[in-house]
Order: sequence, then C-alpha cells, then structure tokens
Amino acid sequence: MTLNDRDAVQFAIVGASQGWLIWQKEPDGQVIPLTIRVGGETYAGAWALTACHMRSIRQGQNILDPDVLAGLTMKDVVDHYRDETTGQVTVQSLEERLENFREVGRVLRDEFGGHFVNVLKRAGGYLYRADGQGLIQLLVTKFPKSFGDWPMAKLPNVTALGLVELRASRTLPREIDQALDFKDIENLEGGADYYRPWFFVRVGVFDISEEFKRKLRAREMIEPGSQMEEEFRAFTIRAMRELAGHAGGWPQALPGLEVETHAQAFLRCRRCRVGIGEKELPCSYRPVCKATHDDHELMDCGWPLVMTTEY
Repeated sequence: MTLNDRDAVQFAIVGASQGWLIWQKEPDGQVIPLTIRVGGETYAGAWALTACHMRSIRQGQNILDPDVLAGLTMKDVVDHYRDETTGQVTVQSLEERLENFREVGRVLRDEFGGHFVNVLKRAGGYLYRADGQGLIQLLVTKFPKSFGDWPMAKLPNVTALGLVELRASRTLPREIDQALDFKDIENLEGGADYYRPWFFVRVGVFDISEEFKRKLRAREMIEPGSQMEEEFRAFTIRAMRELAGHAGGWPQALPGLEVETHAQAFLRCRRCRVGIGEKELPCSYRPVCKATHDDHELMDCGWPLVMTTEY
C-alpha cells in the first residue's frame, strides 16, 4: 500500500505519536522487541507498529483523519494493535496510546485545519524560531502529551529527520517540498532512545557506572526522569555529534548514523555473545568491541528499560 504525498506527511505525525516503548516481556521474564503478526507476516520493533497503522487504514479505520483519531475508543486501540495469530495485544500502555491518538487528532483538527502540512507551513522551514514556532517547538508545545519530551525531544527530532528523508526520497508538491527544506537543519539532534546507547555501551563509545551495568544485566527498570536516565540519553546525543565529526560532518552524517547505530543494536548486538563467529553473525565492529574483548559483563547487558511514552 502506497500513501500519497499528503497522506505520507500525515502518517509521519500519527506514527511518531506511537513510536515508543517498543518492547515486550515474555512470560519467562525475558525482554524482547515488540513482535506482532499482521497480514500473514511477523513484524518486530518499530515495523510492528507501522504494520498495525497500515492495517487500520487498509481495513477502513482511517487514522489519518483527525476526526477519526479524536474519536477513537479503547476498543479501537485494542483492535488496532492485536496480533492476528494469537488475538492478543502485547503493546504496552494502551491508555497512553489512546490519549496520544486523540491528542494528535484534536490538535490537528482544532488548530491546524486537520492536517500536519499546516504545522509545517507555520514552522516556515525552521526547526527552531525566535517566536517559538519552529517545527520541533510546535510539536513539543502544541502536542505536549505526544511530543513533550524536553529537552531531549527524541520523537520530534526523529519525526523531523523522517520528513527530511521523505523529501530526499521522492518529488513532493512545491508547498510540501518548501516546508521540508529546513534552513536550520544543523539544529537537528540524534534520537536519544534505547538502542543507540546500548550499542555505544557495548562497543565502548562511553563508559557506564557499575550500578547502571548491574541494572542492565538484571533487566531492571530505570526510573523515568532520574539522573541515570537523563545521563545515558544526553551522552547518546553528544556521542552522535562527536561521531558525525568523523563521518562527514553534522548534519550531513546524521541520517546514516541514525540508521547505522539503531540497526547495529537491533540486528547484531541483540544476537551477539562472546565467542560467536563471523560467519554466524557478521559484524564490522567486533574487532573493536569492548564487550567482546575487554569486559564480558557488558555482553550480558540488555538495553535500558524505562516505562516511558517518550522513546
């Protein structure tokens, strides 16, 4: 299913409002990426959420319509995220997801003529403006339940980056193309989430305390808003900036870094163990991986677990 240009822009904000807490706990206590069966296929992680959104649209629940979003019920959300094989829902925090759907629909309808394109037009091609009307600022202030993660602003930054990549991938109508030609793209930041800090810890980009290591090894929850949480998120943003300086500069290197750091953690670190062979799990970072060579306890560390609606 292919979305037209306006629908693709609308899909960006709807999907972003749900793009958090993308993991689940198994009955045995093991933590794994969110996994959902949709249309005969099994999707994991963020792709599982996207598959559910696309299924809703195909089946006539038009979540791109602000009135539909504003009027969703808990029953709608449960059906939205159900696994087609088990009939169960493993997505966490459904009440908060319902609130986010409703907020996006209500604010788009009441303040922006029903469409995210008008948010972009108000931003006028800026992420930040002196009058507070830049895109990141509008997401944080006008949609506080869904995007109010300040100052990290993970979802607003990832949303903006996704729109930049959308612009690069297709020819858009002039009004949309101009709105996505951000004049202050250097103000974009990397996404402060779970997978990037996990990868950075494993390879030794930054060190962690013994207490943080203990929590990661035990799969213990980290308190939202705690110093420990704020530090690993801030270090992640700083590390992305520093790495960009060695990979083409900022912000030119950001899209590639976002993909590389997330994919490395999701596809490789998640499956890695001490002694695994290159043939079984190819990895260009293995020769310099701290968890592989210097500190095997890091190999036991899971990604940071935080009950949050922000990443």
